[in-house]
Amino acid sequence: MLSREKTFTKEVHMKRIALITLALLFSLVNLSHAARYKVVEVKNGGTIKGKVKTAVSVKDPTIPINISPKEKPEDAKKIREVCGTSQKANMYLVSPAGEVKNVFVIVLGVKQGKAAPKKDLVIDNTKCAFDPLVGIAYVKSKYVIKNSDPILHNTSLGKIVRKGVRRTVYNLALPHKGQIIKKKNRVSGLIDVKCDAHSWMRAYVYSSKHPYVAITDEKGNFEIKDLPPGKYKVKFWHEGFQEVVKEIEVKPGVNTLNVTFTKTRKPAFMSRL
Repeated sequence: MLSREKTFTKEVHMKRIALITLALLFSLVNLSHAARYKVVEVKNGGTIKGKVKTAVSVKDPTIPINISPKEKPEDAKKIREVCGTSQKANMYLVSPAGEVKNVFVIVLGVKQGKAAPKKDLVIDNTKCAFDPLVGIAYVKSKYVIKNSDPILHNTSLGKIVRKGVRRTVYNLALPHKGQIIKKKNRVSGLIDVKCDAHSWMRAYVYSSKHPYVAITDEKGNFEIKDLPPGKYKVKFWHEGFQEVVKEIEVKPGVNTLNVTFTKTRKPAFMSRL
């Protein structure tokens, strides 16, 4: 009798666990659907237009080309011929007026709007640096990874989950000059690009589900068009400055949003040198 009761109790317990598991899975599915971006026709859309400057005096550093002592002599010689002894970081590209280039401007929490462009992002390993240094990719498009150098490069793309935490998306070996690898982009967010063979190489990509992302030009200017009217948060991200988040109510027509960086920071790649 006791054995039957124990069996019955165990079966009830297992059923409860199964129901709880199904409920959790259902919740996760609902959350994933809720997080999906919806493509709609945008009527009376607004434009966010502005400029990014710095109040801090900065100087672009020079990066030393440090070759690993583990390299074979012939490989080390080849790397030195291709890469040289140093290169400009191109981190602080700031005009005399304090205008900052290469800042990601990201509209957060956009649930619906125009479709993202069907455009692949090409990342080239050239002259021992990544080109472009910053770029925008779109989910469901492709990464096109190239090697234009006559030496091995290893391109690693990883999502920056939070400070100090990076989750690898792709890790691609490109041993030959002219080699091209294409990969589907499935992950949104800020992507860190590095070369596992050469510690000084780095780049950054913002992967987006929507088109409401921009990169500032040499005058610090940016423009994001056709945004559905509403209240938004806008993130300004640069590897050498503390990020800034601003709130804005977007109305039909042009909406101005200017930002000034007041604090610098040490990028992660600098600790690898």
